[in-house]
Order: sequence, then structure tokens, then C-alpha cells
Amino acid sequence: MITINRFPVHSTVRLSEILNRQLRNTSVLALEKGSINGSVDVIPLSNCRLFRIVLDKTVAIHAERRPGNIFFSVDLSSVSSAESICAQGVSLSRKALFGFNSNLKDLDLILPSSTRMCTIAVPADVLECRLTGLRFSGALNFIDRFNVLANNSITASDGVISLLSECWNSPQGISPLSFEDQIFSSLADCLIDKVNRKAAPPLVRKDRHAAALGILSVVNSAPFKYFEIQDLANLLHQSRTSLYGACKEKFGMSPVQVVRSVRLRQVNHALLDTEFCLKNNLFSVSDVAQYFGFASRSQFTKYYKMELMETPGQTLSRRRHEEKNF
Repeated sequence: MITINRFPVHSTVRLSEILNRQLRNTSVLALEKGSINGSVDVIPLSNCRLFRIVLDKTVAIHAERRPGNIFFSVDLSSVSSAESICAQGVSLSRKALFGFNSNLKDLDLILPSSTRMCTIAVPADVLECRLTGLRFSGALNFIDRFNVLANNSITASDGVISLLSECWNSPQGISPLSFEDQIFSSLADCLIDKVNRKAAPPLVRKDRHAAALGILSVVNSAPFKYFEIQDLANLLHQSRTSLYGACKEKFGMSPVQVVRSVRLRQVNHALLDTEFCLKNNLFSVSDVAQYFGFASRSQFTKYYKMELMETPGQTLSRRRHEEKNF
């Protein structure tokens, strides 16, 4: 029987922590107001791992890829949405495998709240061995060149989607070894189907979009520091105007809003984390706000309520109520 390990997600910070088990320096930006709830499910198999992200808010994710793994991702949502996953700058308007290009150094993803993104993480040497054993060694050249794969008819990619959907819907009775063999066989069928497949190479990222991702990474790496936009412009070798346009295009937010959102989400995570507060002697909302560099209590409360749709006091009270009912 397949075992599913579930990791609850209640903040952007928690999602970053979970994703950093497979990635590095993960940054998550909430693109909708209100608290985030969801989960990351993990299925460990002998030669690969499966992950599924389910969230109730739209988020942008940026991270460095660890060398050695190839990632095949797909949206398992049963209901089509007006919003599409955007992977490495490509908007996916149809069901497709994506993210597998072996030359990619980072992850650049926008996940709408309606998606159920599943990722197969396979060590590159294992994938090469499996594909060669299935006489599909030429598929490795495809992985080097392309990053999105869809089919024009009901063929191989639909088989992968059905296989993964069945796994999460009815894990009981599925043999892990047999299931893993089916995964590799289905992936091989997708990669070798030259007649029906439609493929797209990774896009060359525009400098201004790289700068927008740079802002997200810098602020996430130093949540206690207040950044002036001119400081970020100097650091990223961009003008203030260029940074503004880049963040608006990439995230639908200004640079100031990106910086503020990341810091407020860090505060939100801290208010929900009893261990963090005790470790750092933080016993009140004011303590936490000052710890993350918010000087004005009134301004902090105003922006926190706009971002999280509740006051920081309500967040703290909710945590304390949950502790009483542990």
C-alpha cells in the first residue's frame, strides 16, 4: 500500500520550509489577501518521490533547484479554471507536463488557488537508466531542450494524469513497486510520442522579470531588514521605474507591496509559531512586530489587517485558543 505523508500549510513561510527539502532558498509570495491554508503531500517511492501542493490562495514561488533531480509537474485539478499555472513565464492553458528541462537552475512558478499541482522528482541517473532500459534513451535529448509537453489527443500525458490522480484518490491496494514502474513507463511514453506531442522550450527570462524575482529572494532572505526601493534598485542594477514595472508585470504588485507582504507574512507565521516566540522571548504582538522591524504599531496593524484580513491580535488569540484545545 502506498503511504502518503501530509504536511499542513498555514503560512507562506511554512510552505517555503517544506519545499526547501527538495529545493534551496525558496521564496513564496501570496498573491491574494487572507491567511493561507493547504497541504503538501509526499509519497516516497524507491527511486522517486511524488509531491502534491494544494492551497486555497494564489501564490508565486521562486527557488533554486538542487542539482541531480529532474522534476515532472502536472496540474491534477478536475475542474478547469480561468487562471492558469505560469511556469518559467509560460502560461499553461492546457494540461501538460512541465518543469523537466535539465538545464533549468531555478523554479519560477505562479500557482492559482484552484490547482492541484503534482510533481514527480526523479534522480537524473535513475531516469537515464530507466529510459535506456525501456529503449527510450533519445528522450534524454528532449529533456535537455524542452520544458513543456502536451499532447494533441488522448494519449500518453493523459495516462500520467490518470495514474497520479488514482494514486491520491485511492492509495489503498496500490503496490509501490508496480506503481513506480507504471510511472516510468508512462513518462517514457510521453517523451517518445513524437506524433501527438506538442512541446515548448524554456523561455529566456527578461532582465526586469529576473529583477522582480531578485526582490522576492532578497526580502525573503532578510525578513528583519527594512529595504528602501532605491537600495533594491542599486542592488539589482535596475532603475526604480524598471523595478516598479517588473513587479507589476510579474506579480501584479508594486515593489513596496512585495516587500511589505513578505514581512507581514513572516510576522503572521511567527504569531502562529509558539516555539519561535518562546525561543526569541516574544510574548505579545508588539514584541513580534518590533522583532521584524515594524516601528509604528498603528501602521503595522493597519497593513497586517489589509494583508491577512484579520488583526494581529486575532491571529495570536487563535493560536492561544488552539493551544488550550491541544
